[in-house]
Amino acid sequence: MLKIRIADVSIAIEDYLRPTREIPPAYRPFMGEGKRDIRLGVHQGIPDPLIGEKVFDCPPIWTLFRQEGTFFIRIFDRFSDLRRTLVLSEEIKETDLYFSQGTCAFHDPFYGPAMELLMLNYLARGRGGVLHALGIARNGKGILFVGESGTGKSTLARLWDHEEGITVLSDDRVIIRKHGDHFWIYGTPWHGEARFASPGKARLEKLFFLKHGEKNRIREIKGIDQVSRLIACAFPPYWYPPGMDFSLDILNNLAAQVPCQELYFTPDKDAIRFVERII
Repeated sequence: MLKIRIADVSIAIEDYLRPTREIPPAYRPFMGEGKRDIRLGVHQGIPDPLIGEKVFDCPPIWTLFRQEGTFFIRIFDRFSDLRRTLVLSEEIKETDLYFSQGTCAFHDPFYGPAMELLMLNYLARGRGGVLHALGIARNGKGILFVGESGTGKSTLARLWDHEEGITVLSDDRVIIRKHGDHFWIYGTPWHGEARFASPGKARLEKLFFLKHGEKNRIREIKGIDQVSRLIACAFPPYWYPPGMDFSLDILNNLAAQVPCQELYFTPDKDAIRFVERII
């Protein structure tokens, strides 16, 4: 049985189609052992496409249906060779991934958003969340650079990567979790164009919202502005009301507890030196 570990969550994959499957490079650092949190069975044969009530649609990639306490996420439904369905129990402990049949079907559980959707739903049960962000560990302390696509996360990741004492956790998707009185950030396999994907973690000390600028500078932001920017760069579970309440609560707590500033930066080493002076 294959096990991967993301943000201290262990996923045991029971692959009934290909027990000796090759693991994609981004996921290899996340392979590990430990007590199972989630079981994911991999099967052939798609469940009934009309089962349950449609509750969320993200065309053309995935659509979520619900029947009582079970969620069915239809992925790549318009593409017969890629079609797959992720089936989630209420507490996201016992899960299954079903692939379309046929000689041309592409049976790879790591391709597409299935693993990320699995983690999003698991974290939404009071366990954490995911942000569009660059996350680094600087001498063991975590710094987040939050921003939507095009704000410079991958550019900044490449600059940080050459600095001593720096581990780039991810250049696109970072998981946040709270343990005790502190927030922690975790790398994920879901990297951006710079392809940084580390299984490491760090206690979060500082957060910047990214902006391109003609010179390096910071701008103070407070209150609701912080929270609204976090929500804009988060992946909240709109289809699951208890998870939405939890997501809004954890983002409010994050903004209240962790110092947040807006960072205007130039895409060169001067930006790194500037950040090091102010943290």
